[in-house]
Amino acid sequence: MPLSPIQTELGEPILFRTTGKQVYESSLATGSIWLRSDTYYRELEDKVRNDTSEGANPGTTSVPLRIAPPNGPQLNIQGPGHVGQLMVPHYLVSLHGSSIAPSEREAFGGHTFGIRSLSRLSAEVLYQCSKQIKCTGYQYGHIFYQYVAFALTLHSSGGAAIQIGDSPAHFLNPINTDALRKRPIKPFIDQDEWRIVIFTDSYVGGDASLPLKINVATTHFFPYLAPANA
Repeated sequence: MPLSPIQTELGEPILFRTTGKQVYESSLATGSIWLRSDTYYRELEDKVRNDTSEGANPGTTSVPLRIAPPNGPQLNIQGPGHVGQLMVPHYLVSLHGSSIAPSEREAFGGHTFGIRSLSRLSAEVLYQCSKQIKCTGYQYGHIFYQYVAFALTLHSSGGAAIQIGDSPAHFLNPINTDALRKRPIKPFIDQDEWRIVIFTDSYVGGDASLPLKINVATTHFFPYLAPANA
């Protein structure tokens, strides 16, 4: 396999994107990027990757939680399942670092190009997406693999995981819902994933299964590693 020199800007994380040959060539030639929604990953790719919590930040109740609100029945929660809360609509671009498992890189298509600057690319992705859909914010960084903690609150925060009692109502919420968090299980922990996340007020055409297609400057990318005879 031909290996090119690293061309990442100084001070920026050394990151890559691995795809199939056609997407690899299109990204390098035209700056093409397809962003997929949280719902897309949850409903489609989850069938293969067994990620039923994409777009949600779950916690577990291995330690039993006994909750007694001021006016309501006592509640005991324990078990191997997850308690989580869906986040607002968002679209994702997935990248990876050098620690990705070889098997995962090959599973993604084996054609790897580099990212010169994560911060600059993230800003342009937000700008290009905002031309097509109302964007309410963005986030980028390294995925961290851990479960969340819970908090008892008096506010549902736009949709609590569990309501307990009603005078006044108490809510059990996961703390810090974050699109840069995933459950600490395989295959995710082998992917060394980084993300650019674009938060929106809806989905393209009202259909979460449709990709959000943009083009960024090709100068964001550089060829790096691809099968010699591909």
